[in-house]
Amino acid sequence: MTDATHCPRGKTWQWRWTLAGLAALIASSAAQAGCTVSSTGMAFGAYQPLTVSGSLVSSDKTSDASIAMVCTGISVLSSYTLALGPSTVGPGDRVSNRYLANTSGGADMQFNIYTNPLHTTVWGNGSSGSLISGVIPISLGSTTQTVTVYGRIPGGQATLRAGSFSGSLLITLTYNP
Repeated sequence: MTDATHCPRGKTWQWRWTLAGLAALIASSAAQAGCTVSSTGMAFGAYQPLTVSGSLVSSDKTSDASIAMVCTGISVLSSYTLALGPSTVGPGDRVSNRYLANTSGGADMQFNIYTNPLHTTVWGNGSSGSLISGVIPISLGSTTQTVTVYGRIPGGQATLRAGSFSGSLLITLTYNP
C-alpha cells in the first residue's frame, strides 16, 4: 500500500512505503512545479533464523532498492532531504532498529535500511540516523535524481516464528526552492 500526500513547492511530501514481498513506492504527480518519488521494490526472500552446528546457518539477508526523485518546473538550484520514518512495530525509537511484524503473530523481525552498502549508516528520520540529501540541478524541464538504499536483516533472530513479515515506512521529501 502506498499513500501519497501532495503539497506545494517548498513544503514537505510524505509517502508510505510498504515492505512486503516486492513492495513498491509510488507517488502521485505534482501539479505544475514539484517533485515525485518512486522506488524499485525491496525483497529479502527467505530468512533462516536458526544456527544448528553442522546443518543450519543463520546469516544476514540483504537487499537494495533505487529511490528516484523526479522534479519538474523548478528553475533554481534547490537542496532536498529524504527522511525515512520509524517502523510501526517494535521497541525503542524504531529507527535505530526497525522491525517487520509477523502476519502470523509472534516476535517482530529486526531489520533496517541504510544509505551505504556496508550497512553502517542508518537512513534516519531527522532525529536519529542520517538523512539523504542533495541538490536538484537547474532545469526548466524535468530532472531525475536516483539514490540506492540498502536493506539488511541481521542473522541469528532465533525467536522468530515461521510466517510472512511486513511493515510500512514513511518517506518524507523536503526541498527548499
